[in-house]
Amino acid sequence: MKKIIVITILLLCCNTIFSQTLTGKIINADSKEPLASASVYLSNTSIGVNTNKQGIFNLSVAGGGKYKLVVSYIGYETFTKLINFSHLPDDLIITLKPKLNKLDDVVLEPYETNGWEKWGRFFTNYFIGTSSYTWDCVIKNPEIIKFRNSKKDNKLYAYAFEPLIIKNNSLGYEIHYSMEEFEFDFTSKLLIFNGYPYFKDLALEHPAKARRWQEKRQNVYYGSLKHFMRSFFVNKLEENGFEMRSLAYIPNTLKYRAVELFKRNKDTVIIKKVDSFYRTSSGGIGQITITEDSTTVYKSALLQDDSLISHVLISADSIGFAIDSSTAGLYSKDSLEVSYLLKEVPSEYKKLSVKTRQKKFPVSQFTFIGKKAIEISSNGNYYGPHDLKISGYWAWWETISTMLPFDYWPPKKE
Repeated sequence: MKKIIVITILLLCCNTIFSQTLTGKIINADSKEPLASASVYLSNTSIGVNTNKQGIFNLSVAGGGKYKLVVSYIGYETFTKLINFSHLPDDLIITLKPKLNKLDDVVLEPYETNGWEKWGRFFTNYFIGTSSYTWDCVIKNPEIIKFRNSKKDNKLYAYAFEPLIIKNNSLGYEIHYSMEEFEFDFTSKLLIFNGYPYFKDLALEHPAKARRWQEKRQNVYYGSLKHFMRSFFVNKLEENGFEMRSLAYIPNTLKYRAVELFKRNKDTVIIKKVDSFYRTSSGGIGQITITEDSTTVYKSALLQDDSLISHVLISADSIGFAIDSSTAGLYSKDSLEVSYLLKEVPSEYKKLSVKTRQKKFPVSQFTFIGKKAIEISSNGNYYGPHDLKISGYWAWWETISTMLPFDYWPPKKE
């Protein structure tokens, strides 16, 4: 794809706030009868309604962007569909299929007996997190979670066949989370989890706490992955405090030069001449020559790696491109390092290891493991999550306890 400066069109779109309403009807796939009181919501938002007696719903969104539409109804299979609110479909009719009452497929490894007692703390640490925001974030129905510890592939799987109810009193949300996947690989230490969260804003019921929650939400938002994606979309990384660098490997030329020198004569003393000139009292020009034994420098270079990490600054427009008027693409053949320079890392993060103790600012890494571009919507949502490996600060920070809905936007700074 042709890379362009990201993205004048997108900037114009973001500056115009408009509302779009999605209208649809939910029916039984077999009888074609409407389904009343079906739950319809946009995943990872606080935008949701129930269908009326005719099975009809209306969902309004301020601005464009892409959202995952989720429809659930007791006794029926969950329906999902990606909706672009800049180009809404006409006459949306959704058919829900009744769940079949059948036994689970035969599995060689059954669910763990007393799974929550064995794996509850492990699951909570990775799913809810270990930042200060987890202290007041609780799963209200942990008994529905089942665990399978696979000895075959050395992975832990977690399943929940109805939504998890999570009370986040730190940020003021009740989250209903339909967990589609939770997998932890003990060999690679790689975690994959995804699902469909629906947010209920508790500030509407507890206005006295609204100001405190608003301050905490702002603190969580700035420097987050969502903040980065939105900043990338409008090509304002530097303005919003982000710095992006390449983690490409480049040849270690000093080592190559040292190898060649010591091939010829390993006892060679390399002399570096540094000339400086000065004007004498009589008006003439004098010269000072300094010789420096740099043999030690070259010997040290022999112990270095053949390649070094470049850490060259990367701009958004060098790796971003337009997909359409509401979607930007992001891809780099090399891994990327993202720093947020306007916030210091929390003390809990520094305590994780000797390496994290040295960090002053949040630093995270991206690796495009599928060698595919990810698609970023104007609201900060991105698609192709299995193609993007995130490590460093965001791997620790981006959990349920710090999750904000995509319809959350912080107040404009004065």
